[in-house]
Order: sequence, then C-alpha cells, then structure tokens
Amino acid sequence: MERKLKPKAEDTRTVDIDDAYTLDFWAKEFGVSKEKLMAAVFAAGTNARDVKRELKK
Repeated sequence: MERKLKPKAEDTRTVDIDDAYTLDFWAKEFGVSKEKLMAAVFAAGTNARDVKRELKK
C-alpha cells in the first residue's frame, strides 16, 4: 500500500512532530532532516517562526 502525503500542514503556524505528515512537511519546508527539525522543536517550541530561527543558529 502506497502512503500518500498531505500537500500542506493543516495548521501552518505550528510544527507538530507527533504527526508524521506534518513532520515530513516541515522538514521539506525548512530543508532539514527530521532529526534536526525535532531537535529545533525541542529547543524552541512548536511555533514555526521560532523553529525557523532556531534552525538558522
């Protein structure tokens, strides 16, 4: 069975690392690995702007 990805995250202001579709979306959006994205969320919280700032450090 082929797994389909959602085209966009449902709430584009938060990064939900518990949802596989959202995790894939944000990893691609920021151009980072899932592991690096998860580390940024743990450091900065789930707000997309804060995560983006953390990733640029």
